Amino acid sequence: MSAVSRAKAEKTPSAVPQQVAAMALVGVLVFVASLPIVTLVAAGAAGAQLLHEQAELEREPRVRRFVTLLGAALRDPVAVLAVAAVVVVAVLDLLAVLGGVPGARVVGPALAAVGLSAVVCGLRAAACWRLGVRWADAFAEARRSAVADLAGSAMLLGALAVVVLVISQATAFVILAPGMLVLAALAVELRPRAR
Repeated sequence: MSAVSRAKAEKTPSAVPQQVAAMALVGVLVFVASLPIVTLVAAGAAGAQLLHEQAELEREPRVRRFVTLLGAALRDPVAVLAVAAVVVVAVLDLLAVLGGVPGARVVGPALAAVGLSAVVCGLRAAACWRLGVRWADAFAEARRSAVADLAGSAMLLGALAVVVLVISQATAFVILAPGMLVLAALAVELRPRAR
């Protein structure tokens, strides 16, 4: 290695701290935008798009860009309606199980599996949404890839488990958790798959 290339390498900052900072910023933005709950998938999609642009175009995430992407994601009401429907069904199912519906020992785990499947599909839809893509198409693609790529779905469930574990140990990470999940979903969607 020549002295010039060695000096250049020493001056070039590592990309890892910048990527961690970007993930943290996206996590905070997605957390704040997700507070109304029904905006969860749209906020995740805006965050995933920011991280994708950073990885592919080396564009640093900006709050203004996030707001623009969030607005575009919210124009199609399917994302909001899908989250609202899942939340309503989950609450009603939880109330039924806790209320002692007959067969709750069997129904409870089945409903938990369905809920986890909905989370995986929501993460995948957020990761595959791009400007100009309709939410119905993003959810259809997410459903197909969740079934066709079981390894990726398992990775997302693992990421979800890790995030829950981290939050249970240090609740302050709840603010960064959406960024971690969006990054995991984007990594699953962009990874090369064995055919």
